[in-house]
Amino acid sequence: MSNLETTITENFPNLESFSILDTLADNSDSELQNQPSVSPWLNWLKYSKTKFDNLTVQLTDESSLIIKSIGDSKHLVIHNKRENTTLLNNFLKEVDISAISDTKGQKSDKKEVVTPVLKPDLKMMDAVRIQKLIIPRFEDIKKEFKNFFVVHEQQDVVGGDFYWYSRKGNQTLLAIVDCTGHSVEGAMTSMICNSLLNQASSDFNGDNVSELLKNFYTQLLKYNKTTSETTDYNYGIGAEVGLFSFNHDKGIVSFCTTGISAVIKRENGIEHLKAKKVISYENIQQSITQTSFPMNDVVGIYGFTDGLADQFDADDKKKLGTRGVLKMIEDEENFDAEYYLSEINKWKGDNIQYDDITLVGIAM
Repeated sequence: MSNLETTITENFPNLESFSILDTLADNSDSELQNQPSVSPWLNWLKYSKTKFDNLTVQLTDESSLIIKSIGDSKHLVIHNKRENTTLLNNFLKEVDISAISDTKGQKSDKKEVVTPVLKPDLKMMDAVRIQKLIIPRFEDIKKEFKNFFVVHEQQDVVGGDFYWYSRKGNQTLLAIVDCTGHSVEGAMTSMICNSLLNQASSDFNGDNVSELLKNFYTQLLKYNKTTSETTDYNYGIGAEVGLFSFNHDKGIVSFCTTGISAVIKRENGIEHLKAKKVISYENIQQSITQTSFPMNDVVGIYGFTDGLADQFDADDKKKLGTRGVLKMIEDEENFDAEYYLSEINKWKGDNIQYDDITLVGIAM
């Protein structure tokens, strides 16, 4: 056993399992590889070219997977259920793993001690770069409307919220998507959902935007079914989507949603298009409906993920709520991201951000 493994065992004796794995070697006999919830991530680790220093994946509400790089191909992989995750992560961040040698097979009467050495967190910049590839160019969306802004604040370095854009003939399509999971798990889901949206929109050639969204969920269910049949990984991915269609020739806006709220601002007031949360994707086709209205009396259109309404205040006692979001829109001083970021930060204060937050605004 290496010095590092000995130290981890002494400090965190209640870990489910952990091991130092070489992604270039055969790890089929590893205890971790035989755990259904962990093995898909080990396969991803083996074939992924994404470089990172530290990575934490929330497997379930009670268990997590922590991965720390050691050199070019080795990784320390920890499956944890009972130990304090924060303490464990802080310990790993302070340990200079690259300076630790493996003493396996050597006998020594002197016990070597691992001395924590503070190292900077690289924040998975490669993961950030990869996820940014699916985010549409701001200028491409803005030219479609009188004005446009977006507030896109992930809880972690990467996350599960993203927005999507496509131009189909005389129509502009814009979606706000909240994928299951946060951080790296959410980011991986967002890559899949972005691909499925592109696939669903390739067959879209009409005004019925709800059919596009139904097609998206048909593809999502197929993906989950295929994944569960071909791997031991039974955790299906999911996403809440709010999809707008702007028919510029007819002057009609259409909207359908599976959990994303929208607000329509007119000269005489605002209208909240409430979102009904989807409980089961199996019967989702029947629950997707479409709302359409003329553009001519619309001043602005807004859509936001639930991370905004669910954000707690500075005292960590009260959520902003839908009413708080509506008040921000009613009291809007400037139609830009800076105004909304300022209002969100005033509400949040020094409190932590609990979820990914995405808010888009469209001026007609």
